[in-house]
Amino acid sequence: MIDGEYKFVHYCPEHKEQVLKVLEYLWSYDRHQFNSQFEWKYEQNPNTDSVLGIVALFRGKVVGFRGYFADRFIINGCSEKPTILHPGDTCVHPEHRRKGLSLSMGKLAFEYDDKRYPLFMNMTCSAQSLPGYIKMRFCPLEKKEQLNKYSLNPLRLWRYRQTRSQKFPLDNARIQFGRIGDIFVSRKPMPEQMASVVAQQDYPDDKLCLFQDRSFFEWRYNNCTHKYVFYFLMKEDAVIGYVVVNVADDNQAAKILDYAQICDNAIKTILRSIIKAKHFTKLSIYSYGLNEHFEQVLSDLGFSLHSPWRRFIPGRSRLQEDVLPILIRPVKENFSERDFFINGLDVRDIKNWSLKPICSDSA
Repeated sequence: MIDGEYKFVHYCPEHKEQVLKVLEYLWSYDRHQFNSQFEWKYEQNPNTDSVLGIVALFRGKVVGFRGYFADRFIINGCSEKPTILHPGDTCVHPEHRRKGLSLSMGKLAFEYDDKRYPLFMNMTCSAQSLPGYIKMRFCPLEKKEQLNKYSLNPLRLWRYRQTRSQKFPLDNARIQFGRIGDIFVSRKPMPEQMASVVAQQDYPDDKLCLFQDRSFFEWRYNNCTHKYVFYFLMKEDAVIGYVVVNVADDNQAAKILDYAQICDNAIKTILRSIIKAKHFTKLSIYSYGLNEHFEQVLSDLGFSLHSPWRRFIPGRSRLQEDVLPILIRPVKENFSERDFFINGLDVRDIKNWSLKPICSDSA
């Protein structure tokens, strides 16, 4: 695909070094993390056979990159597991911006095999990128809002205000790792046991659910740019429920990313333990994709969209990412109404999804 002086092509391995150079204008990671992050995110993803990305070339040199992160979903009773593509890292060299390169790279992605990849889902759009996605006919699925549980300790809230821009290792967190009663707190996942818990859950018949097998867990939590803590509820040596949180740079806040249980109230027991131990000043979870039972659990534990403690926390603009929508669009360039249906489910209806925050490439 050629547009004036620019050529747009699908990513090839020989583009890697130049792509990493362009990503320096987007990623704020330490330089030694660049290779590890790119390889984990795009080369090691078990849901694809190769890196899914679009490259913008100017006189043969890479000046833009748009990567796509893949998740597989499952529908109960259906043998097929559709792979959903999440538009992820998009960056254009500063000297070539404001020339429509991002939009052109996005249009070339319409050439991906829509039988294997039927849908794009953007869970990380910004206020700046939203108009471009609407122009590409992405449809809003659901607004992203956070349910929050704050610590009632005024001293910790004050420290939270003071340390939000700082970075600390997980060793400095107020977390006791190891087994405490029936709760095992770990820095690492237990892929086989977590996959077993997910497999034993009753998948709803009318929803698209994230497919999480052992290979998923072996890969997904190797993201070197995030700090994860794994909470397991044990019955003797067996895991009967788990909750995974992503810990903020300052260790004061955490987001719930992933959870599953094969015992009633396992998740509630874990969350109550985290709250009681005051591991975090703020514990949060996105409100989308929750079933009624989990919504009730969160309500019982005091999670809320609005809290009187929020006035003590530095505010965020209403245009920030946690109130912007999740966006979806069929992969094929010229789509029709029927392309919004997967196995009879209308993907434009959030009720047909069982989404977890771990679905996002930013988690």
